[in-house]
Amino acid sequence: MRKLSATFINSLKSGFLAGITKKVIADSDLTLEIRDNYINIYYKGNSILKLTESIHDRYKVDIHEKFRDGLDIPLDFIDQKTTAKFLKNIPLLKENVVMHGKHSLEIEYEQMIIRANNFEPRNNSEYFIIDRQYVVGKQRFDLAGIFWDRKARRKGQEVDLCFIEVKFALNQDISEVHNQLKGYYEAIRPRAKNIAEEGETIFRQKLELGLYKQSAERIEAMKTLSFSKDISQFQFVLVLVDYNPNSLKLNLDSLAKLPFAKQIRVFYGGFAMWKQNVKPLASSHADHSVIRKQ
Repeated sequence: MRKLSATFINSLKSGFLAGITKKVIADSDLTLEIRDNYINIYYKGNSILKLTESIHDRYKVDIHEKFRDGLDIPLDFIDQKTTAKFLKNIPLLKENVVMHGKHSLEIEYEQMIIRANNFEPRNNSEYFIIDRQYVVGKQRFDLAGIFWDRKARRKGQEVDLCFIEVKFALNQDISEVHNQLKGYYEAIRPRAKNIAEEGETIFRQKLELGLYKQSAERIEAMKTLSFSKDISQFQFVLVLVDYNPNSLKLNLDSLAKLPFAKQIRVFYGGFAMWKQNVKPLASSHADHSVIRKQ
């Protein structure tokens, strides 16, 4: 089960590992993900640190040899001094990722989605990401999160789990994404209760570590949320980044035929521009006027 021990959490909150947590919170290029008694720190989708609790007050360091080449980073973190060596080398680790890492805008967008929803309180998002590269059986989800409807937010609510698949531009897999989502659903169905419980644990531990940058009032309410364990309440979200609206790759009819089609959401985003996505002032002004009247 993905979770950290109380000792690990305390070390990341106020012990000699606290500098790592503070760095992730301050640096929008980084994300921290909770695994089964270890954490990963990601930059541009590449892990620049796997840190595993081995024995009390000792944490094993695992960094790809290409990224740590020539850097003075200890094999274990045992105190503030050893942790500080890693923190000092983060800029150089980033440079090595740029030179030697796997580069994919799709993976980078995953991290941008995490930032936009978890770390930008002005967005007042309704989706919060709890994990990335979440594995269930043979299936691997890009992102897992929750949906918290802003129109009815209150303390003590039960919220829906979301499994998010990100596709960038004209990814060749888009034409078969209905089969991909079907595989996700079938993998989750027999494990729905356990997955919800694990997701809630990760969410609470991330809240404890300060990994959601929201208003104090919203954070206090988030601490009281629970996750629905009913798969019929889960959402399956397809995020299409810079998808060309002139393309025929996306087969919405195939998605609509899935038995859980009512639980599927499609989100279009990105920065590439087409005529269909650029609204003339007259029509957009009229649309805003209608919204203001409602």
